Amino acid sequence: MALPSRVLGSGITGLSTISICGDGEDDIVAAGTSAGNATQLVAIYNSIDTASPGSGVKLQKAEQGAMLIISNSGSHTVTVYPQTGDTVNQATSASIAQNHASVFFAVSNTEWYSLNGTRT
Repeated sequence: MALPSRVLGSGITGLSTISICGDGEDDIVAAGTSAGNATQLVAIYNSIDTASPGSGVKLQKAEQGAMLIISNSGSHTVTVYPQTGDTVNQATSASIAQNHASVFFAVSNTEWYSLNGTRT
């Protein structure tokens, strides 16, 4: 994955750099208790800072080759939902424990998989 500073250093504009490298969002509040009312993620790099029991976030539509990173700094496990018609780890949801992070990658236009680990 390209580093933003290197892309910018080559003379590419800021907006083009975001398109190439992805953007980030901090201070996300996980909400809702289902795919229908979970917080919609809009960035590539996501940091959840507030999570109440049973709350969740929703992935973007799967697109083969897409990748999202989610870090959970909230005080509870967060449920991660795919879009309607998509699955995550061949199921209807996944979860990220407190102080853990996950990399979600789309292997097709309907299937996300995740790699999970402890944040250090």
